[in-house]
Amino acid sequence: MTSALTTPTDRFDTEVLGLHWIPLAESDEDTAAVLRERLGIDFSRTQDRVWETGDFVYLPVAATYLRADAVRRETIVFALGGDFVVTVQSAEPFAPFDRAVAEMGRRPVLAGSPHGVLYALLRSLNEAAEGVLGQARKESDALARVMGTALDGGERGREISGLRAAVARMDAVEDAVTRVRDTQRDLARAGRRLLAEHGGRTAGLDSAIGDLLAEIADVRGRAGAEHDRIRYLQQTLLLRVEMQHARVVKILALSAVLVSLGILALCYLVVLG
Repeated sequence: MTSALTTPTDRFDTEVLGLHWIPLAESDEDTAAVLRERLGIDFSRTQDRVWETGDFVYLPVAATYLRADAVRRETIVFALGGDFVVTVQSAEPFAPFDRAVAEMGRRPVLAGSPHGVLYALLRSLNEAAEGVLGQARKESDALARVMGTALDGGERGREISGLRAAVARMDAVEDAVTRVRDTQRDLARAGRRLLAEHGGRTAGLDSAIGDLLAEIADVRGRAGAEHDRIRYLQQTLLLRVEMQHARVVKILALSAVLVSLGILALCYLVVLG
């Protein structure tokens, strides 16, 4: 039997979505005040763990995503209630949520409940983090190739400069992967809470949330493996920099000795002459 989540039975309606999802910009203090007064939603106590007040559970997620190939990080806070979910985000358009809306367009049943909307939003953040991880892997692969060719010919000073630049790039890659791991931790926590709050209200959603949790765990596992690989590359790069530096110092020292001996020999010849 086909799940209700895989066969859209109704047309996607943005008005229906608006009944269950309220995106709130951080700078929109007026709307925040109305939500606080009428519904008791209060984001002023934002913290890095799940908390509850009144009829809402608050789920913070440190989202990691790409914008113009640059890694960005933004903390999104979800306030999940029985009738709708409110998200606090920056005033700028948040690209990952565009993918969530597209998914709800393909599966309109998701837009019919706050739990379905939150599922789609969390799924979009997982995909965004996976995109960051993919870019980090490409960058670390490129740096591994740099390591393989850095010692082939060229001037020693230039080689050291290139290796040091590679170390800086590798540090940036490690930071991006660390951010992905943090995002996956938050997503897993939010997904588990969503599953508990949903309680089987919508046919097929519990199963879909379970699949999402598995996908989140997969990305987190790959991020952990990539982090270990990057640390190994970092150590190898640093070792090569040290070796190259020691080689240059040794050559300079030998050159200084030879120059000194040459000067002494010249002075000796002058004296004898």
